[in-house]
Amino acid sequence: MGDRKILFINKYQDVVYEFLNAMGENELSVEIDTVSNGDDAIRMLDQNTYQIVVTGLTLDGYNGEQIVTYVNQNYPNSVCIIYTTTISAAQLHFFMNERNVFRVFLRPVNFRGEFFQALEEAFEYYEVRVKDQEDADMRENAYEENRKGIVSIERKLANQPRAQQMMERYLRRLSLLTLKEYSGLAGADAAGMGPREMEGLAKRRDREWEIVHLCCQQDQAYEEHLQRAEEMTAEL
Repeated sequence: MGDRKILFINKYQDVVYEFLNAMGENELSVEIDTVSNGDDAIRMLDQNTYQIVVTGLTLDGYNGEQIVTYVNQNYPNSVCIIYTTTISAAQLHFFMNERNVFRVFLRPVNFRGEFFQALEEAFEYYEVRVKDQEDADMRENAYEENRKGIVSIERKLANQPRAQQMMERYLRRLSLLTLKEYSGLAGADAAGMGPREMEGLAKRRDREWEIVHLCCQQDQAYEEHLQRAEEMTAEL
């Protein structure tokens, strides 16, 4: 599980001391940070990872509602508990349903009883949230990989007509070259060409068609293969 940390935010020092004393009496392996105002709470949240944030509503600087909202927006896995002297029904509904507050406790409370049990449950709830987030990230990564695969396939399908056109262009170009330079091959004797010259021309023609066959075997990067084939032909 790693280090378990609680941020306890309350403007009343006697409440802070009571909470620390109660936690010290329980066998709860947890690190506790305390602050008395909202500004220090924001600073501590940005500097540490807290599984649980316990806050009052009346604070100097940022108030309790703003703290809970900040946690929801920036550290959504952290579990919020409110400990306050008074709260309206509308506020209770808002925090429980709109801000996903885990528990609301009214002062005074027995930190050694129900509150302690709520902390244990909050740590478990934090682990559930983290696991859900990891699963969501895995699903998102899988979706992105699938999307890339689909885009790649679509690109290949879209390029097939163009690739075919390019291969046909090369074949026509090579055919015209062959016809132009070797159309007289059959009548080479009449042109005074000796057997050695005729053999050399035949080998060159065979090599060019080997290049054509090589290009036809490729199923991607047609443009690069076409360019290379033309370069190889030019070197013959």
